[in-house]
Order: sequence, then C-alpha cells, then structure tokens
Amino acid sequence: MEGKQKFLHGTLEATIFHATSYTPTFPFNCIFANGKPAYVTIKIHNMKVATTSHEQDRVWNQSFQILCAHPPDSTITITLKTPCSILGKYQIRADQILNESSLINGFFPLSLENGKPANSELKLRFLLWFKPAEYEPSWISTLSSGEYQGLKNATFSQRSNSHVTLYQDAHHCASFQPPFDLAASPRRLWEDVYKAIEGANHLVYIAGWAFNPKMVLVRDSVLEIPRAKGVRLGELLKKKAEEGVAVRIMLWDDETSLPLIKNKGIMRTHDEDALAYFKHTKVVCKLCPRIHNKFPTLFSHHQKTITIDTKSRTNPSNREITSFIGGVDLCDGRYDTEQHSLFRTLNTTSHSFDFYQTNIAGASLHRGGPREPWHDSHACLAGEAAWDILTNFEQRWTKQADPSLLVPTTTLSNLINQTYSSNQPERDWKVQVFRSIDRVSASQLFRNLTVEQSIHEAYVEAIRKANEFIYIENQYFIGGCGLWERDRNCGCRNLIPIEIALKVASKIKAKERFAVYVVIPMWPEGVPESESVQDILHWTRETMKMMYRLIGEAIKESGGSGHPRDYLNFFCLANREIERKGEYVPPHSPHPESHYWNAQKHRRFMVYVHSKLIIVDDAYILIGSANINQRSMDGHRDTEIAIGAYQTPKDHTQINRGDIHSYRMSLWYEHTRLGAEEHTLLQDPKNLECVQKMRSIGEQMWKIYSGDEVVDMEGVHLVNYPVSVTEDGEVEDLEEGGAIFPDTNTPVKGKRSKMLPPIFTT
Repeated sequence: MEGKQKFLHGTLEATIFHATSYTPTFPFNCIFANGKPAYVTIKIHNMKVATTSHEQDRVWNQSFQILCAHPPDSTITITLKTPCSILGKYQIRADQILNESSLINGFFPLSLENGKPANSELKLRFLLWFKPAEYEPSWISTLSSGEYQGLKNATFSQRSNSHVTLYQDAHHCASFQPPFDLAASPRRLWEDVYKAIEGANHLVYIAGWAFNPKMVLVRDSVLEIPRAKGVRLGELLKKKAEEGVAVRIMLWDDETSLPLIKNKGIMRTHDEDALAYFKHTKVVCKLCPRIHNKFPTLFSHHQKTITIDTKSRTNPSNREITSFIGGVDLCDGRYDTEQHSLFRTLNTTSHSFDFYQTNIAGASLHRGGPREPWHDSHACLAGEAAWDILTNFEQRWTKQADPSLLVPTTTLSNLINQTYSSNQPERDWKVQVFRSIDRVSASQLFRNLTVEQSIHEAYVEAIRKANEFIYIENQYFIGGCGLWERDRNCGCRNLIPIEIALKVASKIKAKERFAVYVVIPMWPEGVPESESVQDILHWTRETMKMMYRLIGEAIKESGGSGHPRDYLNFFCLANREIERKGEYVPPHSPHPESHYWNAQKHRRFMVYVHSKLIIVDDAYILIGSANINQRSMDGHRDTEIAIGAYQTPKDHTQINRGDIHSYRMSLWYEHTRLGAEEHTLLQDPKNLECVQKMRSIGEQMWKIYSGDEVVDMEGVHLVNYPVSVTEDGEVEDLEEGGAIFPDTNTPVKGKRSKMLPPIFTT
C-alpha cells in the first residue's frame, strides 16, 4: 500500500504493567478510593476493547491482542479506575501510531477526566505495539510451512490427529451426486447421528438451543438402516439410557415458555416439552437459562453439539469419542434435502408430520404450503478435537447442573488413551475449537478470562490470511457499526464485515483479483413485517452500504474501471415450483390477499439459510453455531461454539484441493446445478469469469422467482440479493418493484425499530 495507511488495521498488542499508588483527592463519590482495587480499561473509538483484573497493589502484567479496523482519527484511551472513580487516563490518536511510532513503551503520567494534567506522581506503565494486517501471511503459505499453531487466545489448543466430515443439509436424496471428481462425497447428517447414538456404549451428551424429542431423524425409504425409519429421537435416547448409557441433555431454558401459552415460548424451542418427555426416565434433561446481569431473558445458549462414544474407525474393538457440531438443531423444520421443496413433500414421510413455517402468520399443514425450506451446515469430528467438544459440555454442565451426573473420569480415561495412541493416515486434519462464552456459563476459561471471544478472533484471522477468495453462508450478516452512515453507537462492533471490505480494498490497490461470495436469507426468520425482522434488515443494509462504499472508494483511488460487484456479491436462496399431479391438497385455504395466500398462489418462497460457515481459499473452513452479528460474537451475549479446520496433505500443492474444496464445490452444485462442463470455472472463484457466472445465474433466477408467471426453478436456488449497487458503491433498491420482497409488504432495506433496543437485534 502506497503512502500513509488509511486505517488502523491490524493487531494492537497492549501490555499493562503497573501504576503508582498515588490517588487523587477529588472523587467525592469515592472517599476511600485509596483502599480500593484498581483496574485499567482500553477503548478505541469509544468502544471498550480490553479490561484488566482488579488489583489492590496496582500490578497487572497483563497482555491483550486487540483487533483493530478503525479510522485514523480514532482515539485510543487507556484509563486507570477503581470501582467507584476514574483516577486518570492517557490518550493517543490512531494516526500517530500509523505515521509516527508503531511502538509506545514507557511509564506515562496520566491526565484527569477533564483533560487537565494529574499530579505527576500518578503514572501508568504500559506498552503498545501495532502490527499491520497487511503483513499477515496467506493461508496457503502458512499451512504449507507446517508451522501454524492455531489461535492463541482460545481455551482449546489446535489439535492434530483428527478427522472431519462436513455436511450440507440434514439429509440428501440418493440421486444427489455432484458431477465432479471430488475428494469426499456428500453424507447424510441425521442418519449418521442416528447410527452414532444407536451404537453408544458409555455416553450421549447433547447441548442444544432447540430440541424436539418427537422428531424422527430417519425418514427416507432409500437408506442404510431400515430399522431406524420412523423412530422418534426421544425413544431412541430412552432406550440407550435403559441400556446403561449416560444420556445427558442440556438445553437453553427459554423463560418465555409458559403454561399460559402451552409452553411454546417465543422461539418455540420445545424446552419444557423435552423436560416433561424425559421426566421419570433415565435420561437426564436439564434446562439452563442464559444468565445475564442486565438482560436475564434476552440471550440464549446457542451451541448445538452431540458427543458420543463410538467404535474406532481403525479398530472396531476399541471405542473413541465422536462429536457433531454446527448449525443444525434436533428439532422441527430442520429435516430437508438439496431439493428444498415447498409443496411436493407435504404428503410424504419427510414433512407430513413436520410442517414448519414461522415466517407466515397462521401457516399450518391444513392450509397448505409453502413450507419453509431449510439449508444448513454441520460437521462431525473424530480424534483429539472431539474431546474439546466434550470438555466444553462438561464445563457448561458443571456450571449450571450437577457434575456428579457426568460420566466418571475413570471411564473416560480408557477412551482418552485409545484416542491419543492411534495416529492414522486418514486423520490428516488439524482442528481448533472456538467459543463465544463467559465465566457465567462455563468453568475454567482460558487464563482466567471473564469472557472468551475466540470465534470472532478466528473469523478475523481467517479473513486477514485470505489470498484469493472468501465464501460465506450465514443466517445473519451484521457488523462494523463504527463505519456505518447511521446508528454508529448501536453496539454492533464485530469487525467481520469491515475486515472483508478492507481485504478487498487492499487487493484492488495491489491490482490483484479477489472475490467474496456471501449467502444469507432474504430476511431473518419471523413474520417479515415484525419489528425485530425490520430492525435486522435495517442493520443488514447498513452493513452492506458500509462495505460497498469502502470498495467503491478503493476502485476510485486505484484509478481502475471495475465495479464493486466484481469483488463482493450477496446472494440468497429461493425456490419456485409448478404444481405436479399427486400433490397434497389442503382442506382449508389462507385468507385472500394475505402474504400466505400470495406465496401459495405464486408457489414460491425463500430457502432459509441457517448455515454458519466461512471457507477461505479452499484451504481453511470455520463452521459452527455462531451467526455473524454481535449476539454471537460478543461472548457476553449468546453462547456459541465453532471449529476452525484444515487438512495437511503430504503434497502441499494439494492443500486447497482436499475435502474443503470438495465441500464448497458440492454446495455450489446444490445452489446452481452447474454441471461438469463448468467445473473448471468453479475451480477458481477469484476469477472475474466465475464471479460473473454466479451473478448471472443469480440475476436470471431472481427474475424467475420474482416474476408474475409461475416458472419452475428446476433445482437451481441461487438468487441475487435484491439490491442494486452503483459504480461508486452506493446501495439502492432494485427498480421495477424491487423495494419489497415478493408476496410481502416488507421493504428490503428494513426499518429501524422505535421500540426495540439495538442490543436485542444486533
């Protein structure tokens, strides 16, 4: 990058050593400040980014790795405090660090809160060292060297000797076979979950946001395990518990699930239903509220994990730990295939007893489709990393339930020895478990921190190491509020969208190709005209506007003639079906001219994207339960879990042609149905030809989806997100009625709620 840096973009390493014992006499609200323990906070752009422990002797010796993506006029404020007063502070502008000194180290006098110099005896010793993001090596070079050790600020270290299986959707039809020579073929998630639970000898640990014990996992007539078809999940778990397996289920306690509304709750998670279902059985089910000192009912336990002892893949006489992790809850509506049908499965075993549609008021099977199609992602771990998922469950259970109900250490020790003693060639994955969690929800956090934000840190690192392309699927895409046009103080400060925009900008200035593909739902789950949905759409539009503006500025400054959408594109998934003979005929109809009536008449609906994944350069994947918003990245809000993973083939030239590459290609085949003839084009997502092809498909399918005539989309689900982007990076509504989503009265740009506080929807 030529000239002075435009952003404070990189990592600020801050070490707080100690302070003098002098205390000013001014704080009337804190007469005995001399005896109070002191602590230090660091803010950038008025947002707190680090806090030390409270120490009586004012000696901390604590270091922080602070992720920065801030304008050069931002101010870094280091403040010395007691619980009841501000003793002094030190301020420095970001542009001073960028242009004068990247290393600041000394024993500095502090100023008073009003800016006047404090007594010369009040000093704080600290060190600031800024490392620009542009010096981060790419994933390919980092992984090829074999020296990558994983993220430092996480409870769990990077593990080797692991195997990862990646899943798209809960199930697949037998006919789904991408026409490419892939390293790994798609597998059926819920069938694998059933087989794993059925084969457990010692333990089945389930952590969930939602859980319905009446769900049937195996519904396809073409399957490996015919005995499993139609078996309810709850009955399978009760059977295993009767056999002596420790079945422990830890669910988020949705405190809005009340008898007055038949225990449905606002989020319909079935928590009370599950508790009642397993009462007086050997299955132990615990409901755990997400405890928060300010908003006790607002946030949730959002992790979705299953940990089971299974037969060893290499020696069936041995047992090992296997863990499932990702975005799929064991509950209503999640069962779907790559077809994402709206009407055609309503009289089949797939959905005749599992009709799910939360986006249309009053929707039910008796009134007919469309159902809400569901696209999701998940993973299964074997080897060392699977144990960290188990440990996370134990830490959370120990904090909010009875630890004596967990499987004894003596039983687990035998499994541990077998896991670490085997080093099989097929276990060529390295995996690290990340979390968003605080000490209220889990015991034994890393270095006794009060909060862990390693998912956010892992996302930022993944983006900074990107060299060619980024592919994201996520239920939400909100962040970087410090650079929004409006609502900059809403608290949605995660850096993921800014990091992506700055990565693209740096590539434009370096005259290098780079592409970003983001797949999100048309709108977040819920009735689209509702306050919360409108609010989230508003935040999403602000995020997009910020990103395209930065990219547009970079193109202009570089003197190029490109368009922002040559580099960044947002998509969603949708379906439209013509009527076929033999379809389910509902006994009742929706109210005329309603959203329900329109969607049924026009035979269309969005495919709800619930995935939470990022793929970088086909070399690295991050997948789990975390959305791209502040709730999931904060650590003090929703609890989350994810993994970052990559393969280590002997031939380093194949590092981006393994299972992650196969997974991305399989996902793209599901969304686009591009055949073998476009194989070469899809192999290189950074190329402009690939970008243009994906955008062309999205534009064509949006016209089919939004048009008046009912035209079958024939299995192609990718549509462009309905916005227009100018060459300057301005985001506008589509012309020709594109300001609202089809069949609704919902503006695509959303609307800021006058009722809901931002902390609720960001």
